[in-house]
Amino acid sequence: MTRIVAIGMSNTDLVCRTPRLPRAGETVAGSDFSTFAGGKGANQAVAAARAESLVSFYGATGDDAHGEARRSDLQSDGIDIGALQVIHGTVSGIALIIVDDTGENQIVTVSGANGLVDPQEALLSLEMLGYDLVLMTWELSPETVLEIYRGLPETVPVVVNVAPFDESIHRVFPDHRLIIVCNEIEASQLLGREVTVDNAAVAARDIAQLGCKAAVITLGGAGAVGATSSMEWHVPAPEVEVVDTTGAGDTFCGVFAAWLAPGESLESAITAGVHAGSLATTIRGAQPSIPHRAEIDASLNSASKS
Repeated sequence: MTRIVAIGMSNTDLVCRTPRLPRAGETVAGSDFSTFAGGKGANQAVAAARAESLVSFYGATGDDAHGEARRSDLQSDGIDIGALQVIHGTVSGIALIIVDDTGENQIVTVSGANGLVDPQEALLSLEMLGYDLVLMTWELSPETVLEIYRGLPETVPVVVNVAPFDESIHRVFPDHRLIIVCNEIEASQLLGREVTVDNAAVAARDIAQLGCKAAVITLGGAGAVGATSSMEWHVPAPEVEVVDTTGAGDTFCGVFAAWLAPGESLESAITAGVHAGSLATTIRGAQPSIPHRAEIDASLNSASKS
């Protein structure tokens, strides 16, 4: 089996459901409250592990109850946390999430221990691991992720999820190792122009031409597009009943990496990611909604027969 190193945040998601998302300055009544494991990096690690890749997660938690719970959750999915930093006297990351009745969400994160990741310690820890692909978010501080990125081996592909967007992402181009994954909003910010479903394929090609191996733009219910400097793909999403979109993008990234690491084609990896991300929208919560390999394969097989 191939091994993936996922780098990013581990959070505890505090989720409130409301009939609709509040406007600025408005208070709305919530209908339900739940606590879930989350954090984009941790979510992506879980998605890759459930897609049957060997996964090591690198990030940080505090030594509080939330951190202990999140470490236990990662281990329960078979994820190696031997290199995960535990920072004493610091709170673990928290995400405050509001989900409305259509499944749309608003999210605020408090980084806690995630903001104290030591990039040099990270690189020393990663040197001790053998891995085939690195999967990174842009959640940690820009200085930290850039230092880790630049210290990674030249021969290992790196999938970077440009979330949350920061201008520092421009500093990773050009790089032959790099595969960019972003949504329409992040693609718009990266290119400095509006990206929509209609022009997403052109946008993906333009991102690839900034100087990376490939670019993928996820489009929610419209699926995803991918491109290299010379080819483009559009993969539609299967029809599902959307309950909660939280974690769907992370599910895409983790499954995309799990397909890509052993050498599957970019189109196959995008297709698997789209189906997995769609499945994730049918269940509440980030990590609880992430499907396992058998569910993904079943969705792919169903689509191939239709």
